[in-house]
Amino acid sequence: MAAKIKTNDYGDCIYTEDDAIDLIYSHPDIDITKLFFTEIDQYSNALKELGIDLPKIKLEPVHSVSVQEFDQKNIDHWHMPKEYYELDVKKYLLDKCTNEKEKKRVNVEYILFERKKFIKVLQFLIYFVNVLRKHNMVWGVGRGSSVASFCLFLIGVHKINPLQYNIDYKEFLR
Repeated sequence: MAAKIKTNDYGDCIYTEDDAIDLIYSHPDIDITKLFFTEIDQYSNALKELGIDLPKIKLEPVHSVSVQEFDQKNIDHWHMPKEYYELDVKKYLLDKCTNEKEKKRVNVEYILFERKKFIKVLQFLIYFVNVLRKHNMVWGVGRGSSVASFCLFLIGVHKINPLQYNIDYKEFLR
C-alpha cells in the first residue's frame, strides 16, 4: 500500500480513489477523512448512487503560501524542548573531541553545516538521539553518505568513525 502513496511539495500524502477503496476494504476502521486524494468524483458519485453512508474524502489541499515560504516558516519550528533550541552545537561537538585532529574536522564540517543552514537539524538530531538512548531504542549502525560526517558520528546518528576509515566529509556535505 505504501508504494502507491505520493507526496506533494508540501509533504502532504496524496492518495488515489483506488487507494481509498483498498484502504476501506483492508482497514474498515480507518478514518479516510484525514487523508487527501487526487480526485474524489468517482468515490462521491458511487456513494450517491449506492446510497451508502461512508465518510466523505477531501481533495489535495491548496496551500496559500509558496513552497519556499512554507519551508522557511517551518525551518525554525522543530518539535523539541527549548533546551535543544538553545544548545550551542559547536561547543557540544568540540567538547566530545579528544584531540586536535577531531577538533579541526568538527570546525571544517560545522562551517558547511552553517552554510547549508542545518544547525537546527543538528540540534534536533542531538535531541532525537538522546530520546532514543533514554528509551533504550535501537537504531542502525549507519549507512549511506551520512557516515562521512564526523559531527554526526559524535552526535551518535551513526557508529562509524569516518576519521578511523579516512572517509572524506565531502561525500556527505557537498
